[in-house]
Amino acid sequence: MDEIATEAGVARSTLYVYFANRDELLRACLQRMHRLLLDSVVASWERDSAPVQRLRTLVLGMLERIDENPAFFRLAVATQGVPNQLASTVGAELDLIGLDVAGLIRDVIEQGTLSGDFRLLDADRATTFVGQQLYGAMSVRAGDPRPAPVEEVADDLCTFLLHGLAGPALAAIHAGSAEPAR
Repeated sequence: MDEIATEAGVARSTLYVYFANRDELLRACLQRMHRLLLDSVVASWERDSAPVQRLRTLVLGMLERIDENPAFFRLAVATQGVPNQLASTVGAELDLIGLDVAGLIRDVIEQGTLSGDFRLLDADRATTFVGQQLYGAMSVRAGDPRPAPVEEVADDLCTFLLHGLAGPALAAIHAGSAEPAR
């Protein structure tokens, strides 16, 4: 708390006026990152209704949140493995954020399947897969001292994801049959 107070240019006691402890401060930071993500995604989704563009918007928004403070992301993830109250608090907040993001991913998957932009697939499995890839990309980015430009990474990740979400013709080529892959 001393370092945070110094960095913020306030007395340590001032932090305790707003946050009872480090757990509350960390949780408030996670909530802020989540709110910023939702704000950027919602504003963009109102303009872009295509599932492919919405997927890119979500990926870009997540990567931008990591770029704002990669050390904080690493701290939040590392804290999850520590058996104490802080890990429980942070873990619960990260779980809530993860569920919300999974809901956004699932909406995109379902919309893309209905529109024919994505092949027919199990929405739960596809949501899990996309979430895992996104989490992995965020973790790598948070630890990279010189990450590639965020737009480039978002394009690369979306190209990779969309290859797997593509319609039946492309899936059949990769499966070696005329049947769509499931």
